[in-house]
Amino acid sequence: MKLNSVRRVPAAPRRRNNPTNIRASLLIMACAFSFSCATTEKPKVEAPPAAVVHAEQPQQMPALPPPEAKAVQEAVTRVFKDSAVIDTSRTPNFVAGDFNGDLSQDIAVVLKPAPEKLSSLNGDFTTWILRDISAADDSRVPRLRVAANEVLLAVIHGYGSQGWHDAQATQTYLLKHAVGSGLKTHQPKTVAIENQGKQLPQLHGDVIGEVIGGKPGYLYHAGATYSWYDPRTFKGEPEPVPFHMRPSKKIKS
Repeated sequence: MKLNSVRRVPAAPRRRNNPTNIRASLLIMACAFSFSCATTEKPKVEAPPAAVVHAEQPQQMPALPPPEAKAVQEAVTRVFKDSAVIDTSRTPNFVAGDFNGDLSQDIAVVLKPAPEKLSSLNGDFTTWILRDISAADDSRVPRLRVAANEVLLAVIHGYGSQGWHDAQATQTYLLKHAVGSGLKTHQPKTVAIENQGKQLPQLHGDVIGEVIGGKPGYLYHAGATYSWYDPRTFKGEPEPVPFHMRPSKKIKS
């Protein structure tokens, strides 16, 4: 009996790796890896804009309209009541400016004593400070008094944003020998430019330019008082004399 012969199935031929297929596979794998990284990467948050630092602006005095005669008269009445009146014979007879440098507008007014009210200007408890700009140190002279025919300059210091218009603006200097011609407000930088090369006092605010006794100069706030600056003769501000070194005033019995 013959055994059935077994047919051998030939083995499948070994597939050779195609270089083109290999490159395509690597490309697909790279794309898949890049996509997975992109999907897992945290979203970027836009950085906030850098803070803008503004330079601090210098403080400025509030702008006020030019002074009018009616408002100036109201300020004079508020301070002096009926003891002084505006000298209408002079033009101009008032100027405005920040004379003490506190960023509040002041007013300087030419006054004369009201008839029969001289005693009020020379009272013991006045609300204003009487000074004589012609005296280097008026603390060494007898008590200042206002004469009946004297022309005075009152500087009413402002209060707050409304300046000398404010009802609380009552601090006032009443100045003797301080009225001349050509009354005008000047800024400190203008005075420095016009008098370049000359010695200057320390200016805290605006100054009042005028001609007194034929000599042009400036009236300026010098801390505890107002002083006169003549560019031709100014040699520096005198050193303050301590109170205990001032000569005592003899009282007549």
